[in-house]
Amino acid sequence: MKVFVLSQEGKPLMPTTPRRARLWLKAKRARVMRQEPFTIRLRFATQEYVQLAKVGVDTGSKHVGVAATTNGEVVFQAEIHLRDDITDKLTKRRQYRRNRRGRKTRYREARFANRRRPAGWLPPSLQSKAEATVKAVCFIALFLPMGAVTVEFGSFDIQKLQNPEISGIEYQQGELQGYLLREYLLEKFQRRCAYCGIQGVPLEIEHLLPKSRGGSNRVSNLTLTCHPCNKHKGQQTAAEFGFPALQSKALQPLKDAAHVSSMKTRIVERLRSIFGPPKVLVTYGYETKYKRIQVLDLPKSHANDAVAITCELGEVVKPFAMVHQIRCLARGQYQRFNGLHSEHKCWAPRKVRGFKLYEIVKAKGHVGYIGGRREKGAFVIKDLFKGKTLLEVTPRKLRRVARPTQGWMITRLPI
Repeated sequence: MKVFVLSQEGKPLMPTTPRRARLWLKAKRARVMRQEPFTIRLRFATQEYVQLAKVGVDTGSKHVGVAATTNGEVVFQAEIHLRDDITDKLTKRRQYRRNRRGRKTRYREARFANRRRPAGWLPPSLQSKAEATVKAVCFIALFLPMGAVTVEFGSFDIQKLQNPEISGIEYQQGELQGYLLREYLLEKFQRRCAYCGIQGVPLEIEHLLPKSRGGSNRVSNLTLTCHPCNKHKGQQTAAEFGFPALQSKALQPLKDAAHVSSMKTRIVERLRSIFGPPKVLVTYGYETKYKRIQVLDLPKSHANDAVAITCELGEVVKPFAMVHQIRCLARGQYQRFNGLHSEHKCWAPRKVRGFKLYEIVKAKGHVGYIGGRREKGAFVIKDLFKGKTLLEVTPRKLRRVARPTQGWMITRLPI
């Protein structure tokens, strides 16, 4: 384990050992700047001889791995858990806004969709993930002298992911060539309900995996059903409804692959604008896999992939014993009323009895974070990694362990 060091002017120096850092702190020749990762700042002048660290970034749609190596050993590695609530929050905000407009300006004229999107526009959900990835690299630059930054490019062939044997005309034209969607489904299911097999009745297009549970509008996730079966199935999957063979025809979702493919260019462009084009390099998944398995012999994880990305071909580094888990947090809650008919006012201020949301606390032998506050005065404590509710306790039984910093909740997990 290493302790990160800043100079008297605040510039990153080479990491030091815990013993030396302890002696400096005891002699008041340094002061603590950050708890996670532990960083100190010197109170005396020193020469700034540094060896630049190499940083690797393993991009992803749900988790991002980052690692930094110097002097042949890993000095920092972390997994960033990206936010996945942006879409739901925007949907709720749109509903509130439309209801408010209906109440306040009942006769307002219709506004058409005449807004133009700039070049390189990303949806807010992907924009949040791309910014969090860039922010993680900038965070490392706060306590380590930065050298090269290597980003893994994830390029996915969508059709090959669905059908590895696809080739020829089918690969070029796709399965819907020459068909409209409904005509294709009618021919595929022989104009009968996929569940009860009835014919000669109006048929409806139905999702094998409901959209409310992450299903898509791809043709492999669609089927034909009569109205009674569609109503009876509800929000169940086809397997839960009693048709596992039909569910197996729905190919794996490609949302994550599409997200990574959309974000990769934005991430590299932002990093090059911050650190300069010569310092930002690009690698590919097959190189990372070879170095992680054949050279380093590490198990599959985002943090280990990031370690492999930092290494040159044939280079072996000493692995790190701890992985930092970094969870991206929302900025705040803007909802003023809740309840079925918005009859309850959101009462909780930013702080209650000195505590606020997402602080890491200890209570009754459990360590978790504050995930909610009850009106009766109890706090909801949730698990750090799974997010499940552990217990509800009053504030007087809590002991603070750490506070969120820079929009992140940072914890350490031993390998």
